[in-house]
Amino acid sequence: MPRYQFSLYEIRIKRARDKEYLPVSKFGVRRTDLLATYSKFLDEELKGAGKKIDKGERYLRLRDSEVDFRTLWFTVESGRYGVPGKIVETETGADAYEIDVDDAASYPLRQALIIPNVGEYALWATELVGHASALGGLSIAFKDWFRKEYDSERLIIEINHFQDTNAWNEFIEKASLHEITYVVHEQDSDRSVGSRVQEHKVKAVRRTRLPNPWIKRALEGKLPADTVFSAKQLPEADEVRMQIEADGRQRTIVVGHDLPRFMYQIEDGRDAAPSDETFRSGVVSEVSASLEYMHVDRRTWQQ
Repeated sequence: MPRYQFSLYEIRIKRARDKEYLPVSKFGVRRTDLLATYSKFLDEELKGAGKKIDKGERYLRLRDSEVDFRTLWFTVESGRYGVPGKIVETETGADAYEIDVDDAASYPLRQALIIPNVGEYALWATELVGHASALGGLSIAFKDWFRKEYDSERLIIEINHFQDTNAWNEFIEKASLHEITYVVHEQDSDRSVGSRVQEHKVKAVRRTRLPNPWIKRALEGKLPADTVFSAKQLPEADEVRMQIEADGRQRTIVVGHDLPRFMYQIEDGRDAAPSDETFRSGVVSEVSASLEYMHVDRRTWQQ
């Protein structure tokens, strides 16, 4: 898995039990702008000492924020508490200090909230670094705060993966196949140890690609392992993963799952943490394309 990525989510607002969604830039009786509302949430909830969230024992603290036209760029420090442990100096193996049950090892994670002047959708880009994510904590904290803030109007927030079937179809149509993996969970014969995971993997050699038609055949469930490997009688796979690439962007698809949310890789060089400029450039590029599919003019959030 790439170390630095971001994913996109959609945010919509509606009244409880209503089916229709409200404009994100002018919602409720006060015609409130979500851009101002989210900025208020960050100031009230995450500034200073930050916020502990009992659900899942999460911790959040605002590091910085900036509004640029219709985009709110901000960074939160996100982590979990509740499990005691220790920090170890990996070069020497020495114990540096103990982690108390109320301590949280937190990580800075960049965010962007894009709110067009028109339409029912706001898009949220959230950074993932390794397995560190602010998604759960921010979603819980903002939903709870929003519900209380607009209780009299019975307004609620919905946050979902931004899934664009058209974008996926276009990406798959242009994609080349770099790697395909058949994952098998095999039970030990004596059942004393449990199950083991076996991965049968084929990678493209340098400067070549695996057969492109395999992508669609696999997604349709028509590419068994014995079609790909010369070895026969391989066990039936519990999971099939494909690493594909189009326009220099790599994605991993798991066959049988819903077409997954895009995970956008960001990097400045080998093992280097991407700069803020790289993060922002990646977000702007992908959001611009996504807004086109939503029939929203790019100028409505960049001006």
